[in-house]
Amino acid sequence: MTHQPTLVGLEEVFNRPSTTLHQDLLQFPEIDTETRRYHGKQFGRAGELLVESVFLSLGLQSVGVAEHSPFDCVVFLEQGVLRVQVKTVTRPRGGCFNFNVSRGYHRSPAGVRKYSDNDFDLLALVCLSENVVKFTADRRRSQSIGVEEIAALRRRPGASFEAALADLGVDQMPPAPVGLMPFCY
Repeated sequence: MTHQPTLVGLEEVFNRPSTTLHQDLLQFPEIDTETRRYHGKQFGRAGELLVESVFLSLGLQSVGVAEHSPFDCVVFLEQGVLRVQVKTVTRPRGGCFNFNVSRGYHRSPAGVRKYSDNDFDLLALVCLSENVVKFTADRRRSQSIGVEEIAALRRRPGASFEAALADLGVDQMPPAPVGLMPFCY
């Protein structure tokens, strides 16, 4: 078997990613603020995957999109495709899970900015410590979910999705498709 050496300087790129457990995350959600900040990208990705899991449990197909898009995934309905923006928080504060619905981050050259009206169709608010998602068509920049809402969101994960669809003018979810879903590229 032949061996192709990597180009000088690219050795790190081709090394296997570390599979060591992050000991600081094993106690989630009881972790400190610095750990939350350090692993923020991972928590955001976990929120996106939880949303996709909820869609699958509702019999809906969804696909994640590129990182710098104004939405995180698309979900396929009989009526068309919905663009979904996911916002994730890891813990409640003052009895509420508080969400800041904005693009970018403070240290980026573009800074933090408001979403445009046509950037996404639906918002998915993820309370990661509780593993629940609330869907909404509300586009306000500041949103919250009270801890008293968590039990209902957990009991019926699709209820807020149906309500959000109704707010968008889609009266009801169609029955789940049977068989393979065709994709056209």
